[in-house]
Amino acid sequence: MSELTTKRNKYVREITPTWWKSWDFYRFYMVREATAIPTVWFCLVLLYGVFSLADNTFATDFVGFMQNPIVMILNIISLAAMLLHAFTLFTMTGEVMSNSTGLKAEVIKKALQIAFAVVSVIGLILAFI
Repeated sequence: MSELTTKRNKYVREITPTWWKSWDFYRFYMVREATAIPTVWFCLVLLYGVFSLADNTFATDFVGFMQNPIVMILNIISLAAMLLHAFTLFTMTGEVMSNSTGLKAEVIKKALQIAFAVVSVIGLILAFI
């Protein structure tokens, strides 16, 4: 058997580290994926609260920590990131499930948003009882 050989170079598409910045879709995708970083912050704060409860220092250490203005700002950023993630997840879930359920994507999206709001309100009521 004879092998075909060529003197031409193979085409290799150049991919730069910032390739995703050229399309709006990918920029928003990267922002959405970056919501994991504030989620890590929230998990660490929650873990610190659990350890403070175990050490009986919740009222003294943890509450003081939570009243720090920098911590408050980071918590607001974390909340905003989690809300962005949740609502974009609802949009994508509606689009994916509409094919298998026969329901319109908008109906599924609105149902998920209402369920999210109801569960959030119930959680807030239980937290302040």
